[in-house]
Amino acid sequence: MSNTRFLPLLGALLVCNGVLLEAQAADDAAQKQQELSQSIQRQILSLNVNQAEKYQIDFHFSSFHGMYAYRELLLWAQAATQQQRNDLMAMTRTGLEAVVRDSGMGLPLSGDKWEGQPVGLLFSKGLPRYTALPDFTKPATLKWDPARFERQTAPETVGQSLAAKSLYVLTDTSDDAKKSKEIMLASALQEFQTILPLLELGGDKGVSYMPAQLKLEQDKWSATNASSHLYGQMSLIQGLARLHALLLLPALETETVAGKRVNEWRKEVRRTLEKVYQTTIKLHLDTKAGSFVSNHEPIKGASDRLGAEDAGYALEVLADLAASLQKDDPLREAALKQLAAQADYVVARLDGKPLAPKTFLVKKNQTFAGMLLQLDDQLSIVNGLLAAEQAATGKHYGKTALDIFNAAHETLWSAPAGIFRSAAGQTVTAYDGRMFGLTLATWRRLEKSLPPGEARKHGERLIEAVLKQGGLLQAEGPATGEPKQPETFIHDELPQLIDSIIALKKEEQSEKIMAAVKSLSDQDGDGVPGSRFAGGRFGSAPVLVIQTSIRTTFDPPPDKTTPPVETTPPRSTP
Repeated sequence: MSNTRFLPLLGALLVCNGVLLEAQAADDAAQKQQELSQSIQRQILSLNVNQAEKYQIDFHFSSFHGMYAYRELLLWAQAATQQQRNDLMAMTRTGLEAVVRDSGMGLPLSGDKWEGQPVGLLFSKGLPRYTALPDFTKPATLKWDPARFERQTAPETVGQSLAAKSLYVLTDTSDDAKKSKEIMLASALQEFQTILPLLELGGDKGVSYMPAQLKLEQDKWSATNASSHLYGQMSLIQGLARLHALLLLPALETETVAGKRVNEWRKEVRRTLEKVYQTTIKLHLDTKAGSFVSNHEPIKGASDRLGAEDAGYALEVLADLAASLQKDDPLREAALKQLAAQADYVVARLDGKPLAPKTFLVKKNQTFAGMLLQLDDQLSIVNGLLAAEQAATGKHYGKTALDIFNAAHETLWSAPAGIFRSAAGQTVTAYDGRMFGLTLATWRRLEKSLPPGEARKHGERLIEAVLKQGGLLQAEGPATGEPKQPETFIHDELPQLIDSIIALKKEEQSEKIMAAVKSLSDQDGDGVPGSRFAGGRFGSAPVLVIQTSIRTTFDPPPDKTTPPVETTPPRSTP
């Protein structure tokens, strides 16, 4: 009888216990879901795709390297197909806007409608890290951490910045660029205005120039390296020449920028351009030998050597200078004359040599080959001689350029990678913005010497391998197809992701989580992560890092992979 009485109680206890067990199971499931959600969120907000999968060497932004690369990308885009041109312009526009409009890495504009917003003169180096979670609809959230800037500049930094901004205004004709072009023009003109007093900080005895390195402290500039480097002075000439060419546009003739008519700006730029050119000639030209030299020290005077990089770049800049001036301008004639003389000197010193030397010993009329064959030495001379031939009619520097290119190609080309290695024997090649830009410029200038389409093919492969796959283009924003931010995914899509993986095995969960996070980090599938996935929670802006590295192996690619672009060395033409 008693057992019968206890049966309902036992049933009630069992039911209650079942409810408790179900509640406990539900709590356990909820806790697992919460733990899984927190784990995924940590992975999303701390992921650094570039650091995990690429071979980047220096994550800083360098104004010189970045602007050098942007300048060459803009020149490359001018002859690209419409779709390629659109893609390149979007890439370059995003980078320039990040640096000039958003970063704050330099001197803000004053006295204009852009007051306090865009950067005039850029500092040389900074680490692109936001100070707040970025909202790409609000530029104020896209400022970089000012504590990470080095408040220094140099002639090559200013020169490449002026050149890239000016060329952008000339090149980007899309509707998206209208506002950016106004900013770039205002920024370039203030940068020009800022350097005018800096051109007086180097030199003596009536010769003044912009020193090799300058530092800004307490609103005062001082020279930390008072020497004059040919590369820096030539870079400054290139920037001023590009700005002058922009200000010659008839459409700008009646415009007013920063309270001054454009034609007045042009006259001032033209005067400064000639001053820098004449000073460079006085400091760096060995009139007896008939060649430039690389360095001039305040006490020691001019050096007796010319590096291959400097020799080739001087030829390129002189050609640029001549192209930026009107035909009746006496400075144009002087530049063309100096271009031919310098090219003649280089060709004469190369007589009988299959490769470019490391150094020209100017006073001895000799050359030094160097201990290691390096790509930048070879391509600098190739690029410079090709520029000289295209600018100086009746001259035949192209044959020498192609001979050097063919000889260097045999040792420096990596067929599996489809790009050049930086030096003989390198299985991992370091590419910075200048090396990338120099290589792209060489392919651009080789277009008329190679079979139709071949140079373009190699240039596109270079962009793919170094900027995208190699990560030299560090990150992207909405203009390049990366609109979704991590917080949006966490709010809208993470719950569904957790529901789909909660019942999977642990190892299967990890695979699915990683696939989802990687997909989120690269929403347009081009191999380049969005800006929140290239430097942690306050990730980097979409700009070029200083240096990355690419595998440039000697072994052929595996049979199952997509074959790389093959390269056939061009034949020399008479």
